[in-house]
Amino acid sequence: MEIKTATPEMVIVKLYEGALRFLRQAKTCQGEGNVSGRATAIAKALAIVGELQQSLNLEEGGEIARNLDSLYFYVTDRLLEANVNGTVQPLDEASGVLSTLNEAWVEISKRSASPGTGVESGAGASA
Repeated sequence: MEIKTATPEMVIVKLYEGALRFLRQAKTCQGEGNVSGRATAIAKALAIVGELQQSLNLEEGGEIARNLDSLYFYVTDRLLEANVNGTVQPLDEASGVLSTLNEAWVEISKRSASPGTGVESGAGASA
């Protein structure tokens, strides 16, 4: 129900939060030697990042959408490396990027929820 009533910006925030949660799970599994659990958690994070990337409108979103596309590409690369090599550093790098983007979208969602801020819901770049 929460997602059905959420603004588009809050849905994006929830997606980032989900991806970050799966990255924490992957890191925990890595520390426990649970290769299968790590792979599953990374796959779920990859699916979320893929959805965010697919939702970009590169024509209307301009430079912002292109920059987000590049960041999502980078995060995907880091997650694939972490999965193949079983290392934690790429997970940390991906988490850092996603955390920064999440913080930005939290601010955007706060501004779009406040009347008179000049930020319109659903504008431009999408995720």
